[in-house]
Amino acid sequence: MDFKKLQYFLTVAEEGKVTKAAERLHMAQPPLSHQLKVFERELGVQLLEKVGREVRLTKVGQALREKGEQILSLVDTTVKELKDLEAGQQGTLSIGSVPSWGTTLLPEKMLDFNRRYPSISFQLWEGTPQRITKLLHNGIIELAIVPSSYDTREYNSIGTPSEPVVAAIPRAWDKSPGVTTTTLAELADMPLIIYRNASKSHMECFYKHNLSPKIVCIHDDVRTMLALSEAGLGVTVAPQSATRTLPSQNLVYKELTGPAIPLSISAAVIWPKDQYISSAAQHFLQTFETEKN
Repeated sequence: MDFKKLQYFLTVAEEGKVTKAAERLHMAQPPLSHQLKVFERELGVQLLEKVGREVRLTKVGQALREKGEQILSLVDTTVKELKDLEAGQQGTLSIGSVPSWGTTLLPEKMLDFNRRYPSISFQLWEGTPQRITKLLHNGIIELAIVPSSYDTREYNSIGTPSEPVVAAIPRAWDKSPGVTTTTLAELADMPLIIYRNASKSHMECFYKHNLSPKIVCIHDDVRTMLALSEAGLGVTVAPQSATRTLPSQNLVYKELTGPAIPLSISAAVIWPKDQYISSAAQHFLQTFETEKN
């Protein structure tokens, strides 16, 4: 169906006269009358009949008017939605993240983004950096949050501000109440729960200083790690922002000082090079660019 001819027909139906419809459409009457006849031939039905100087809709014409108005309304809505999608005003943004950063970095970013773009929904995926980059490679997600230590050379990336690393210590184990820092040597005397992706670098730090850590658990999810610390299994080494995920009276959080496991930690937002990403993803990346500047 020709939408332009449908618009001509609906205008005539609304005005009741071809002359008035032609004026409204900014065209001469003969071309409009010709287009209406062509439209009827294309459909194989009679839509209009003359009654004096006016035109009246046939039964079929009345039915088309009702359906036609719905059709054009749907077309207008679809065009608007497509423009909104192109402008990043609505749609779905798929993001992958390792659990620790999905817990600490994303919530505030997503809330701020949702306030500015309320018609955009999220799909979140969590997993190891290897799983997340595979999802990125396969096009299932558009953006990924991985530790900055992960090899991101084959991707575009934006680094996030670094934050201190802290030790979540069961309160009953705290030998220095009121002291807000701890050292690598003090941690070596306690059972440790460490993040899997950082386990190698953590172990190297201990060995470099001739310390033998007691690793009781290696895990991917900082929330579970903190819960295990709260239960008394060991001390969790995690980003400072992770402390907000499990408010607890049973844990004491202390920053690491001196020669220690990297005193700060950061993440990187990555996306494929030389590939299209949606406007929604571009808007989300801008929140990190602003923070970086």
